[in-house]
Amino acid sequence: MAERRYPTSARRIGYGVAAVANLIFLLIVNNLLDWGWFSWLTEDFETLLPIISLSLVASIFVNLAYILYDAKWFKALCEIGLVTISLWVAIRTWQVFPFDFSAYSINWESITRAILVFSIIGMSIALLANAVKLVLAVVRVAETQQAAADQSTPDPD
Repeated sequence: MAERRYPTSARRIGYGVAAVANLIFLLIVNNLLDWGWFSWLTEDFETLLPIISLSLVASIFVNLAYILYDAKWFKALCEIGLVTISLWVAIRTWQVFPFDFSAYSINWESITRAILVFSIIGMSIALLANAVKLVLAVVRVAETQQAAADQSTPDPD
């Protein structure tokens, strides 16, 4: 089944919106503790800020790059990088666990840890899927280039 691609202009608008959204998230995430929005977020969150910021900045740059060039092989390669960083963030979040849910009667710690596990599993699957996409895209590019080279070479018969 062929993957549906939206028109280039629509994709570029989407990439621009994603870059702006990630910039806004970057500003919010880096001020959460100062603003005190979430009482269950501990000071240990500061430990995660550098890699969360790296993840958001990488996403901003990748989306800006997609505006200029969004070939399937390039997107798959970039997605492998972004998912790898996101996986790192999720694993470090599990390790640091900057949440204090002791004020709540619901066992939010178990729920949050389960969400982290499902996220890590999902990102691992996404890594594999993007690796397959990358290989398939590179093979298609090579086949297209070979076909073009075959057509431009005169037939000796």
